[in-house]
Formats: sequence, C-alpha cells, structure tokens
Amino acid sequence: MDELQGRPALRALTIGEIFDRAVTMYVRHFVVFTLIVLTLLVPLGILDYFMTNQSTSQLSQLLAQIQHPSAHPTSIYSPGQLTAIFALLFVAAILAPFTNNAVAVGVAAIYAGRSPTYTDGYGRVLRRWAPLLGTTVLCGLILLGTYFAVVIGAVIVVFIAALMAAALQFLGVLFAIAGVVIVLAIVLLFMLLLMCCAFALYATTIEQASPADAIGEAFRRILNRREIGKATLISLAYLAIQIGALVIASTVAALLLAFAHSAVAELVVNTVINSAVTAFVTILLAVYYYDVRTRSEGLDLEVDLERLTAPS
Repeated sequence: MDELQGRPALRALTIGEIFDRAVTMYVRHFVVFTLIVLTLLVPLGILDYFMTNQSTSQLSQLLAQIQHPSAHPTSIYSPGQLTAIFALLFVAAILAPFTNNAVAVGVAAIYAGRSPTYTDGYGRVLRRWAPLLGTTVLCGLILLGTYFAVVIGAVIVVFIAALMAAALQFLGVLFAIAGVVIVLAIVLLFMLLLMCCAFALYATTIEQASPADAIGEAFRRILNRREIGKATLISLAYLAIQIGALVIASTVAALLLAFAHSAVAELVVNTVINSAVTAFVTILLAVYYYDVRTRSEGLDLEVDLERLTAPS
C-alpha cells in the first residue's frame, strides 16, 4: 500500500490495488477490526447456540440423520427453531449496519493518518443510529420489493417456457441454458443491490446524509455506465470470498463434529472464520466506497474524512 507520511494516498485504484489495500489495512489493524466484528458475531453465535441447538448443533443433527436416516426425523429444525432462526436473521440485519459502518469509520481514520479505535468507530456510528436504522429499513424494503418482483416474473417466464417447450421439445435445451443465464443475472442483480445498500449505509454515517439522499447517492454512484463494470467484478469477488469461507467453515466444523463430537468447537471455529472473513470483506467494500468517491468527488471526500475523524 503506497503511503504518504504514514497514510494511504487518496487516489484512483485498480481492483488489484483495492484488494491489496484492504489486506494491508486488515493485517496492520487486525485486532481493532476483528473486535469490531466480534461485537456482533459473538452474541449472535451464543444466541444461535442456545436458541436453536439446545442439545446439539444443526450440523450434528444433519450428520446423524445422514448416517442413520431411520432413527432420526427428516426435519432438522423444529417450528420453534425456525422461528428463532428468523428472529436471529432479523436482529442480525438490524445490527450488522452498525458493525459495518464502525469498520468504515476505522478505514476513514487510516486514510486520515490516524489509528482506528474500537470506541471511536462505534461511538461515531451510534450518534447516527436513527438515520442508520431508517436507511436499513428502506434498503430492506427495496430488496424485498425486488425479490417479489423477480419471483413473480420468474414464475411467469417459467410457465410460458414450459408451455412452449411442451409444444416444441427441441426448445427445452435452449430454455435450460436461458434459465441458467437468468439465474446468474438475478444473483448479480442482488449483489449489486446489496453493494448499493452498503454504500447507502456508509453515506448515512460518513456523509451524514438522510436515508433517502444516501440511497439515491449510492445508486447514482454504482449504477452508471462508468462504474457498473468495476462494481460487478467487486460484487463477484465478494460473493466468491463468502462462498469460499462458507465451504471452509462447514468442512472444518464437520470434521470437528465427526472426530471431537463438540458443538461448542463448531461454534468457536465458525465464529473465528466468520469474523476474519466479515472484517476483510467489510474493509474491502469500504475501500471501494472511498475509491469511488475519490474518482468522482476528490476534495469533498477529504473534507468528509477530516470531519469524521476529528477528535470528539
């Protein structure tokens, strides 16, 4: 990471430089960023363990069911566990923006030539708790609305395609290929929407924007001809990292359960891996956010950073 008097230079970055800068920031400030993320993940992990794993973990139940299908119920989760899982997901969706923005404040401190701190990160975010919740709710509504629109559209398309394929059987292969392309396009659409939401949440804290203004600016910054290509690549990289981490965590947890038979060990391993990955990808998105603003706004970003990181 190039430095100017101990601080990273605010300049346009390539995708490779964005990754390099994110890695460097995380390695140099590993403790602070990990603690910020663990503040969310540890309580959620403990609640998940006691609310949905009274005697054993879901993965342990799944392994036992695979090994002895006749001796275990076909359902891994009870209705109560499903309710608890949805409740946890809701709580995580509400609290995650605070953690993500605390990381972004830490990245802002690094750009301003200061060391990020746990208290400053959360302190500055909590001062904006009301607008942050408002932005979170609006982003949730946008994602839900898009989801239902996509589902309804997909059902209509599948119905029409099924009728045509029944009449002309040779079209079946073409429709199957088109279906794969559509699924990939939908995944990419939601990844771009999630990135827009992340940018909007950052703007709520860093730029002190209102929820509506923050969301409008986020969509304007990402969904344009100049930025859409780079945003797509960052989104795909983000998704690949998350999938890779999920595979690694699940594999390690399965091995622990198979040999150590410890749901607690599974919880600890998952929390450690998730904290490392979550911290890194959040830093990555924050670095990309500042990169976009550097290329489009320049001086305005420097003013925001100075104001944001000034002593309280």
